This record gives sequence, structure tokens and C-alpha cells, in this order.
Amino acid sequence: MPLLINNVMEAVYLILLIFKHAIVDVGLQRHLGVQKKHQWLSPKAQIHYLSHGAGTFIVLVTLDPALALIAGLCDWIAHWHIDFTKTNINNKYELNNADYAYWWLLTIDQLLHYTTYFLIIYFIFF
Repeated sequence: MPLLINNVMEAVYLILLIFKHAIVDVGLQRHLGVQKKHQWLSPKAQIHYLSHGAGTFIVLVTLDPALALIAGLCDWIAHWHIDFTKTNINNKYELNNADYAYWWLLTIDQLLHYTTYFLIIYFIFF
């Protein structure tokens, strides 16, 4: 089976996951304040990561609750590790939004999140 999304339903769920990502990453994250994502088990960062997992579960629960739970757990773990790594690289090189490298790292971070959603959809539907 080719690694392509070839069904409208799959595309809809992928778009819903991307919308969820924007809502949680941009709309809700600011309400958590300083999250200390460089710390492995920062409580506020974990709330952010778990919000992604819960959002993924909500988007997918109508397909299959068990698969939605697994997908939500995968999104939580992936988001945690992607953000933790990005934050530690930013800190190591003392990057900020005035640095060219900061924006490339943020781009890679977002592409990894979108790839996570693509893989979730791929494993559910294929």
C-alpha cells in the first residue's frame, strides 16, 4: 500500500489534528505561563503535552476509542520529546527570536509535529 493519504476521511482527520495543534500550541499554551520545557518533568510543560494528547484523543475517539487513546498517548510522548529537545537546543546555543537559527529550529519543531499527525493517521487507516 502506498504511503499516501487517498481518502477524504483520512484527510479530514489529518486537518482536524492540525487544527487541534494550532489551538493547543498557540491558543491555549500562553495561558500556562512559563513552562520550563527544558526540565524533563516540568508540571506546566506536562500539562501542555497532555493537552495535545487529550486533543488527539478527542479528535479520533469517534473512530475507535482504544485507537484514539493509543494515538493520544503517542502524541503526548512525541510532543514532549520534540519540545524538550527543541528547548534544550535553544538553551544550549542561547537562541532567541532575533536569531536565524531559532526560526529554523522552530520550523523543524513544527514539521516534526505535523509528521507525528501524518504517522498517526497512517497507522490508523492503513
